[in-house]
Amino acid sequence: MKINLWYSKSMGQWRWTLVEEWKSGISKSEQHSGQQPILRDAMNDVANTVEYIMNK
Repeated sequence: MKINLWYSKSMGQWRWTLVEEWKSGISKSEQHSGQQPILRDAMNDVANTVEYIMNK
């Protein structure tokens, strides 16, 4: 799982992407992304997304 987090000054938003890749015979990837003006909210979105993926 790869998580990228950065601040876009022009948009005034914390932006993030999360990419999960599986290689069990067939390569498959899943990408999620989001943005929030408050860092803690962005981090909570990332945590919720990771938990969602892990519980699937």
